[in-house]
Amino acid sequence: MKKIYIVLSSGNSVPKRVYRVLTDCAFDHVSVAFNEKLPVMYSFAKSQLDVALVGGFLAEYPSRFLADGGNIPVKVYGIEVSEQEYMRVREVIRRMMTHPQIYTYNVFDKAASVFGSSFKIKRSYTDLAFICRLLRLGDIRSIKELEFVLDPYLEYEGNFNDRVAEIDGRHGAEYFKKTIPAEAILRSAAYTIKLLGKKVIQRT
Repeated sequence: MKKIYIVLSSGNSVPKRVYRVLTDCAFDHVSVAFNEKLPVMYSFAKSQLDVALVGGFLAEYPSRFLADGGNIPVKVYGIEVSEQEYMRVREVIRRMMTHPQIYTYNVFDKAASVFGSSFKIKRSYTDLAFICRLLRLGDIRSIKELEFVLDPYLEYEGNFNDRVAEIDGRHGAEYFKKTIPAEAILRSAAYTIKLLGKKVIQRT
């Protein structure tokens, strides 16, 4: 048997805090890992710190989680799976890492989740939608609901800093690349228009 680790995290940025208040949940993000020390995780999220809405599938390193400062509360769940299931999950990750341009971060679905709703777009996911697809959990609408489902598999609850292995700032450095405000706004606007275009094409 192998283990897959699901990580619920609670960031310190203002948008993350607002999201938790609106969803009445202690956590705002979900990731998957294959090592209990969490040297690297995988999820859908924004690609750069300074660009609010643009994102996709990416590898998440500890430095990314600690960027906002302060303690980062986490829950880590260890799910035992068969060798075959483990390889299936690894293959999904490998395929997405090989072709990241195909997948986008669904900011509209993330916003809709505040109201217990959804806004599905083909090959576009939120962190929650991605994890649910990966684990074949069906249509779970909130991180709070996922937390309840995963409760039997809880292995660690506490501070992220106390769980992770050595933090190497060289990994994931592209997340911290500086972007001037005007460019960030233009990129965010173009990205949302692109997502809406994908939704229209999907319907037609």
